[in-house]
Amino acid sequence: MEPYSFLDEIAEEDSVQILKAALPYLPASGQSFISVLAKFLELQNTVRLIHSNRGNPQLCAQSREKGDPLEMLSACSKVCHGAAKERIDTLINAFLMIQMFELSQNNERSKTP
Repeated sequence: MEPYSFLDEIAEEDSVQILKAALPYLPASGQSFISVLAKFLELQNTVRLIHSNRGNPQLCAQSREKGDPLEMLSACSKVCHGAAKERIDTLINAFLMIQMFELSQNNERSKTP
């Protein structure tokens, strides 16, 4: 099963997942229609979610709780493939190297009297 994004988790319904799972088993002529229908239902569910939560914005609350760029990049990397995943993983490694460098600089400063 594909990894889900936060938006998928809160906006998708079982009916959309069923359509996606059945897609490879449909004739080619029906696959394009069902693909568009599944995406339309996802959009409809997202719009409904946003409008129903105006007084309780769950999406905004989540964005404030998770402000770490490395967490964001890791989440993005989990749902990407190919060249996009490689670029994101390169960014993650660059962030980690910078953090290690900063940590070593802080350690040297704390040792120096």
